[in-house]
Amino acid sequence: MPTCQRESVVDADFETVWKFYDTVDELAVLTPDWMGLRLPRVIGPDGRPDPDGYLVGTEIHLETRPLDLVTATEWVVEIVDREVSDDRASFVDEQVGDRGPFDAWRHAHRFVDLGDETLIHDRIDYRVPGGGERPVATAFLAGMLWYRHRRTRALLAD
Repeated sequence: MPTCQRESVVDADFETVWKFYDTVDELAVLTPDWMGLRLPRVIGPDGRPDPDGYLVGTEIHLETRPLDLVTATEWVVEIVDREVSDDRASFVDEQVGDRGPFDAWRHAHRFVDLGDETLIHDRIDYRVPGGGERPVATAFLAGMLWYRHRRTRALLAD
């Protein structure tokens, strides 16, 4: 499966960065406008809407319409893994079946305490319809991760 990764160091302490990322609100703030993202609903593992944090079993229902050029696509991802300790945290979201634009999607988010700074590492493993690696998809995802990391540094830097 093709992979897209990005790693950055943010000039903000781990607690600040993790608190920011461990909420669905960050998704809208860190997604470039050109992705045309909407968040119709988020359902917690207990079936209730708008849970506090990315708990395992949380379903995030998205709608994307990249560059306003294509028909809006429903996209559902589920948090399938989450680990939090004093100096590191991570969570993983995966596309639920065929409910999205990819044949397969797995996005791992990792955060490591570096003292006054925090390391952020994103890794996306994906498969586009029809298989193979599509340079357009890779470029699109690389641009999205670049934007997320740049925006995080701008919003959270001390």
